[in-house]
Amino acid sequence: MRNAKRIKLSDFIIIYSTFSEKQKAKECVKALIDEGLCACANILGEIESIYKWNNKIEESKEIAVIFKTVSKNYELVENRLKQLHDYETPCIIAFNISKGSQEFLNWITSNTTIPL
Repeated sequence: MRNAKRIKLSDFIIIYSTFSEKQKAKECVKALIDEGLCACANILGEIESIYKWNNKIEESKEIAVIFKTVSKNYELVENRLKQLHDYETPCIIAFNISKGSQEFLNWITSNTTIPL
């Protein structure tokens, strides 16, 4: 890793999403990693969500997930999550990375398939 190419922070994003249950989150995480769309993900566990749906305030338990990937994969990840997700309107939000370990970012690069 010491001789790995220096890369830009703008080449990387984290994607946040929520799921109705842990098993569904795991299925999606494993599919995206297996397909090379993400290097890894953190399943954060149960969270309490409060939101408006069909003009009514709703509360539910959800599972939060953070995916780590390259910026070029965003649209592929978004489309794949929509295919796999059980929500009508899933939360899929990307954040830019402002700081990060060069070694970890190199690891993300080596564990994702980057589209041409």
